[in-house]
Amino acid sequence: MVARHVDERERLTRSAWERFAAGEDEIEGIPALILLSWQRSRDLYCVDPLQVSAPLATGPGGTSLRDGGVVAQLGGIASRLAQGIDGSLTTVTDGSGRVLAAWGAPGVRRRAAGVNLAPMFAWSECAAGTNGMGTVLGQVRPVSVRGAEHWCAPLHDWTCNAISVLDTVTGVPVAALSVSQWRREAGSSLPGRLDQAVSAIRRQLHAAAVGDGAELALAFEAADRAAAPGRAVLAADAAGRVVAANARARTVCDHLPAVPATDPADRPPVVSFRMREVVREAQRWIRSDPQWTRAVLLDVLGEDLAFAVRPVRARDECIGVVLVGVDGVDGEIPGGREVEPPPDPDRPFRMVGIRGNRLILIAPEEIRYAEADRHVVWLVTDRGRVRAAERGLAHVEDRLRRFGFLRVHRSYLVNVGRIREVERGIGPGTLTVSTRHHGREAVPVSRRHVPRLRAALGM
Repeated sequence: MVARHVDERERLTRSAWERFAAGEDEIEGIPALILLSWQRSRDLYCVDPLQVSAPLATGPGGTSLRDGGVVAQLGGIASRLAQGIDGSLTTVTDGSGRVLAAWGAPGVRRRAAGVNLAPMFAWSECAAGTNGMGTVLGQVRPVSVRGAEHWCAPLHDWTCNAISVLDTVTGVPVAALSVSQWRREAGSSLPGRLDQAVSAIRRQLHAAAVGDGAELALAFEAADRAAAPGRAVLAADAAGRVVAANARARTVCDHLPAVPATDPADRPPVVSFRMREVVREAQRWIRSDPQWTRAVLLDVLGEDLAFAVRPVRARDECIGVVLVGVDGVDGEIPGGREVEPPPDPDRPFRMVGIRGNRLILIAPEEIRYAEADRHVVWLVTDRGRVRAAERGLAHVEDRLRRFGFLRVHRSYLVNVGRIREVERGIGPGTLTVSTRHHGREAVPVSRRHVPRLRAALGM
């Protein structure tokens, strides 16, 4: 362990931080991961760079049996690291950045308490800006945040090295382990030590994910045997990726696995973004209604197919779904019962837009349509054109679908309730729509989306 001094690198970093916090965007010499985190802290989360300490964590903090096992193992590692690294504070956080436990000498724990680096406080980026514990969430490799690389000035005397453990299937953070020092550095070997320390936990999670893949494959085989001839049958994991598919499903999408992909690494990319939403809905319902089932319409590579959704359980949780082709429409199963979606949280929904250095909170009814320019999405609103904080039209579509928004083109999403005019498009079978009361506007509707739009408009 060596005492930390303010060298030329630190002075340059502090100068860059001051300029960026003041609103400047063209900053050089800062690692890309840190600069992106600064941008999120300033423009997306609006964290005050002079914020004195992390806030108290709010909301439920429960963990699943699997997550609890990961946290317990990380606790053992953190305790050993605290004993072996002089002057260090080690912490374990859950997947949301809530500190669950901390280890270290009484003196360093008292100093850490001054910035709420202690159990039950929130250290996610949205709560505390750029910091090791928050910035590492979602990262595969270890993250080091030194001195003025922290977003909040009171943390500029700290250095933090952290590593996260991610869900093997979904990539969602499960927990994180960090080592923090005040005006000290543990040396360049610490990130490698952290990576090695969690390698066994990662192997365990991977083995469990392969076991879940085998369970999904068995559920698929049983459903395929029972399905009527000619029905498409799929099994999808918790991320919405296909584990197994029968011959009928593969005629629609030929890159689906011909043999069950029990290992998550062998599964193809998501073939329908709606699939992920379906799995999340099943996970929400299965605890309160073990017999839950419903039908959905999935756009699988351009072809709309109706499926009955059946959750697959393991360890008292939903690990994925089996989908069996049916004749029906979204929300009902022939001969079955309709199921209402779970109630929305008791708070108004807002989309986040970015205009200059400001964040704009936009109610869905204010948005006329959304337009994608590659991964950047522009929201055309009653307050003008605003860049969405979300990247990718599919993600925006996932968030706005329940408010009456419909995909009408690969680059356009429209608020059906705001449509004022419909005209024939340039190409055969296409349309254009307008959401303006006055003046002309042409939002293109591609041919394959025309039937769905006509149905939504009652045409």
